Amino acid sequence: MKKRFLTSLGVLTFIISAFAAKPALAAGDDLGNAANNYQLYCSMCHGRDGDGKGQLAETLEVPPRNHTDAAYMSKRTDEQLFKTISEGGEATGFNSAMPAHKTILHEDEIHGMVKYLRQLCNCKHTS
Repeated sequence: MKKRFLTSLGVLTFIISAFAAKPALAAGDDLGNAANNYQLYCSMCHGRDGDGKGQLAETLEVPPRNHTDAAYMSKRTDEQLFKTISEGGEATGFNSAMPAHKTILHEDEIHGMVKYLRQLCNCKHTS
């Protein structure tokens, strides 16, 4: 219980501080902005390189997704990735520790994030 509280507190503190530090971005997000957003909002759990080994990873009950795993990531559609980023893990059947980002990121920024995830895994969706 204490570990879960500390994890939630740590994630919440990180998100609040990241939101306060977020610079204003122009419409039409590119991969550079997506990479910056990834470092700002995702790297604490998913790691700077997307390997799932971020600073908070060990405190989470369910390990964060390894975004460099092409075998796994290629099974996820862009729409699934968009929904998970936008609405959080629970919205797509994953862990509720993955927060929704639709209140922090604009829709075009989330689309940019999906493109960035495809770059991290060096993969596309395959059936």
